[in-house]
Amino acid sequence: MRPLLLSLALFGVASAQSYNMQAPILPDPKLSPGDVLTTDTKVICKPGYTQTVRNVPQALKEQIYREYGITHRESGEYEIDHIISLELGGSNSARNLYPESFQTKPLNAHVKDMLENKLHALICSGQLDVRVAQQAIASNWTAAYVKYVGPLPGGASVVNPGSTGAPTTVPTPVTPAPTRPPVSSPASGAVPPLADGSCPASAPIKVSRSGIYHLPTGDANYNRTKAKACFATPAAAQAAGYRGIK
Repeated sequence: MRPLLLSLALFGVASAQSYNMQAPILPDPKLSPGDVLTTDTKVICKPGYTQTVRNVPQALKEQIYREYGITHRESGEYEIDHIISLELGGSNSARNLYPESFQTKPLNAHVKDMLENKLHALICSGQLDVRVAQQAIASNWTAAYVKYVGPLPGGASVVNPGSTGAPTTVPTPVTPAPTRPPVSSPASGAVPPLADGSCPASAPIKVSRSGIYHLPTGDANYNRTKAKACFATPAAAQAAGYRGIK
C-alpha cells in the first residue's frame, strides 16, 4: 500500500450544502505518474476500442480513494479517472488512476474529458503524435488544455504540479462553459434525432445527453439511449467534441 497523500482533514467532508473544493485537480505524481498500455494509433482510433480494455475492479478503485485520503464521498462526487485516458492509449494500472471530482469549479472531470476528446481527435486525424499527447496529459492536464483546446473555463489558471487544492481564478464573473459544442450548428455534422429519440439509418451514431456517443453494435446501452444528436460515423462525433464510452 502506498502512503496516504493527504488526511481527511485536508480534504474535508463533502455534503449537499458545502462541497469540498480541496479535491485534487491534478494527480499526485508520486502515486499516479501515468501509465501507457499502447502507442498504436491503429488500435486506439478503432471505434469501440476502450470497451475492450476497460477493467478497473471496484477493489482497486477503493484502494485509490484510500491512498488519496478520501474516506468519505457522496454519490456522484468523484470518478476514478485514467490520467492518460484509455482513448489515448492509457492503461488500467493504479499508476494511471486518481480520484477526480465532478463538482469542483471551474475545473473538474468534465473539463478534462473535453481535453481527452480533443487529443484523441488530433491523434486520429494525424495532427498530433500519440506519445506527445500522452506526455502532455500525464504531466499537467490543465496546461495541456490551454495548449490544445484554449483558455481554461471560468478564468481558471493552470494548476501547478503539487497543488492540492482548487485552482486560482482571475477576479472576473464566472460563466460556466458548455461541456459540449452545440449540436444545432450545421458545421458540427450532427443530424437531429427522430421523435422517439432514435437516429436515422444514415446517421446511426447516438449522442446521449451526457455527451457520450453510442455505437449500434457492441454497445449494451445503445437501444435504451435517447439521442440528442446523431452522426454518420464515430469520427464525426469525435470531431464535434464528443467521446465514446470510457
